[in-house]
Amino acid sequence: MNFRILRLGLLPLALGTACFLGGNPSAGPDSGVPTPDGGGVLPFQADSPFVYVSKVKNILTGLAASQQEVDSVANAPDDASKQAALVALIDQWMTTPEYASKMQTFFELAFQQTQISETDFTEIVPNGNGSIGLSPYASLLIQNVKESFARTMLELISEGQPISAAFTTTKFMMTPALAELYAYMDWNQVDDNEKISDKFAALMKTTGITVEDTTKVDYATQTLKQGDPNYMVWYFPGLNSIQPLGPNNPSGCQTDSRDWISTNMNNVPSAHLVHFLLYGGLEAYKINNGPPPNNNCNAYQSQNANAIFQQSDFSTWKMMSVRPPKSGEAITPFWDVPSLRSASELVLGIPRVGFFSTPAFHANWQTNTSNTMRVTINQAFIVALGAQVDGTDTTPLSMIPQNPPGLDQAHVASGQACVSCHQILDPSRSIFMANWSDAYGIQTNASQTKGEFIFNGVVAPVTTLTDFGNQLAQHPYFPDAWVQKLCFFANSQKCDPTDPEFTRIRDDFKNSGFQWKKLVEDVMSSPITTNAVATTTTTNEGEMISVSRRDHLCTLLNARLGLTDVCGLDVVTTKSLVGVPEIAAGLPSDGYGRGASVPVLPTQPTLFYRAGLENICEDVANMIIDNKSPPAGATTYSSTAADAAIADFVLNLMSIVPDDPRSQPMTQMLTDHHTQALANKATATDALKSTFVAACLSPTVAGIGM
Repeated sequence: MNFRILRLGLLPLALGTACFLGGNPSAGPDSGVPTPDGGGVLPFQADSPFVYVSKVKNILTGLAASQQEVDSVANAPDDASKQAALVALIDQWMTTPEYASKMQTFFELAFQQTQISETDFTEIVPNGNGSIGLSPYASLLIQNVKESFARTMLELISEGQPISAAFTTTKFMMTPALAELYAYMDWNQVDDNEKISDKFAALMKTTGITVEDTTKVDYATQTLKQGDPNYMVWYFPGLNSIQPLGPNNPSGCQTDSRDWISTNMNNVPSAHLVHFLLYGGLEAYKINNGPPPNNNCNAYQSQNANAIFQQSDFSTWKMMSVRPPKSGEAITPFWDVPSLRSASELVLGIPRVGFFSTPAFHANWQTNTSNTMRVTINQAFIVALGAQVDGTDTTPLSMIPQNPPGLDQAHVASGQACVSCHQILDPSRSIFMANWSDAYGIQTNASQTKGEFIFNGVVAPVTTLTDFGNQLAQHPYFPDAWVQKLCFFANSQKCDPTDPEFTRIRDDFKNSGFQWKKLVEDVMSSPITTNAVATTTTTNEGEMISVSRRDHLCTLLNARLGLTDVCGLDVVTTKSLVGVPEIAAGLPSDGYGRGASVPVLPTQPTLFYRAGLENICEDVANMIIDNKSPPAGATTYSSTAADAAIADFVLNLMSIVPDDPRSQPMTQMLTDHHTQALANKATATDALKSTFVAACLSPTVAGIGM
């Protein structure tokens, strides 16, 4: 039966601190931060290990803290020892798969590799149908594109490389399908004049392409093998039964009684034709079926049963080196999927260096003949250095060349208001223009040959993307920017850059050689995050208690209840978008915006959030309480053991350990709720489900930071 949380006087438990979600419940005594009700200033109140150990473990893994973990910090004799004990726990948590999952999400956002869809690739991946691939595999490819650089960073960090390696790496984590996309983009690209350069068509002009369904042709041993009689012959069963598109096609278009060959595309065996064949589809084409009107029959075939790609080609990850071809060397063939599955490197002409060279970043920040890479370079500055070109650049005019490369004279003529930005943006964007066309293909315009790095006090000539990446890594803004990024992740707000704690963390980060592990240890154990003692940050900014945004909430439910992708965020494994995934799609989530140097982090509670969370909690309750077919691996509860279930709700779901002063009152409130539900004639199952929902709506689940 359907149920909703029984209204039995437990609203204070469910939303008791909702007024603080998004507020500052422990601002410093001199901060002037008002209370949520506007009634005055809250004095600073230090958080105990019961609070901050759970907070830090939740932020890093989504898991609940154990009594032993809390005790290891709480029983330490002084503040320094408590912090050292927390660092030891953080080191343990950083070895878990839940931490890797959390960091992958963090890096996807920090490097601005998300917030893209298939339509964002229309310009940079030219093809006959305006799609990056064919369903259902296209959505898997988009997810590969989003995840690739985050996975790259996790691998580089595991190898001991500094976070600054993100700016110069030529190695990227790829699936075979993603490797094919990289190679395909090299064979089929667009120049500044929107002209497609199809190198595959030129290579195969004499050979041609044949697609047939008469004789079985083996892809690996015949289609791909030069010299074989069936070289570039693609077997496509069911080809002759293709039904042409459109109700207005003449009667002679109902079937195509012969093999489809490249001459149906005016003798152009296009790269995108073969790209689609790998996905098991045949693109839209005209059947040349005799005299008019039967020579104009539009047909389309998409049948993934015939795909060369397999599901595993979108889930098998490995590190791939990308390098330019040597003199006379051919670039990697995109159509040879077996070789891509075993390859460890790609030979490509399009420069691939750093986070700013990925298909995800380019799809996110598309450019054109008017913008000409200004938005792209600005977002690269934001990602790497936490600042943008906004007219406040600190570079002295005496350092800027008199006539720097790429300076737009039309903007110079329009007055000083424009010059202040363009004298920074234009020389820097020339670095990208010298390497990429407007559609992120190879730059073929010989006049685009140089650039100048100019940004907040640093001026340096740059000729390659590696040079640009090195300038980012050496810039004085870099360490501060990444301390601040982790501050936003931990606390849903910035840290005060004048805080001595911030300075200490930044200097430790620099002295460690920009090791990510050291930065995580310092930020997560610092009173800036734990609120264990007052800091300049807590005095000036207060302590933020935010709503648990989508990625945090979904990770929490997965980690604490043994669920697998309960929110349906992984399209590689998701089978259905009903129930929790449908609701989770509408929850507030972390994000970023064009020209914004700080992340978009919704923190305030709303009735929509409250209703959405309750519906999610109800769906989860149905999965794990008295369910005869629960999800594999899930933590389950029986209404015949309600007391044990309630104890686990408090300990595991709410992350309140038995010695925590909050444990007994919370247990009693949930027990009272359960008792009243039964007294109101609820079934034993519904009474326990309602009690679970009340726990699921509690502040330690619904909020981050407590």
